[in-house]
Amino acid sequence: MLRDEALERASAGDPDLVLLDVKSGDEETYQRVTRRQLQPTLDFGDRLNAMAKPVWIRFVVVPGLTDSAENVENVASIVARWKSNVERVEVLPFHNMGKDKWEGLDMTYQLADTKPPKPEDVEKIRDVFRSKGLEVY
Repeated sequence: MLRDEALERASAGDPDLVLLDVKSGDEETYQRVTRRQLQPTLDFGDRLNAMAKPVWIRFVVVPGLTDSAENVENVASIVARWKSNVERVEVLPFHNMGKDKWEGLDMTYQLADTKPPKPEDVEKIRDVFRSKGLEVY
């Protein structure tokens, strides 16, 4: 669903909860991950916050891509500005379970050689979000 359409539905009162993936906190990494600009996601989160719409944030830890200390701090700072309506932050470890889907679509899976993060590294990242006063899972 497009962000504008999602926001329109959210403002009309349709959804009780919005799941918002924040892929990165810096423009360069965000574009590498999504091939899109970061600003529309920030604007969408700001508008949801202004509407006091409940939000669950999801952040995927991809080793070598989204796990740098600077990126994690940036994402946590972005999410912290929406603290009044963010009910939880889910810090999710990367996995390769989607590889077959990419192959089935005859597409190159760019993360084929990426290994899941270590559990202790995921927990350290969760602590960064907790340090901002966020409820983290």
